[in-house]
Amino acid sequence: MEKLPNNKRKQTLLDEINSLRKEMIIYGTTKGLTNKKTIEISQKLDIILNKYQLT
Repeated sequence: MEKLPNNKRKQTLLDEINSLRKEMIIYGTTKGLTNKKTIEISQKLDIILNKYQLT
């Protein structure tokens, strides 16, 4: 995997964060906050947010 410059990496992570947030909101409002898929998306979002903070 090619190492991206820091600002590109941050933007890529931000794009992924925004996409996951939208997806989580859709699942959370239609399926419920305790739905398995909603929780999976939330956990994935947590990981990406942590990566963003460390970048």
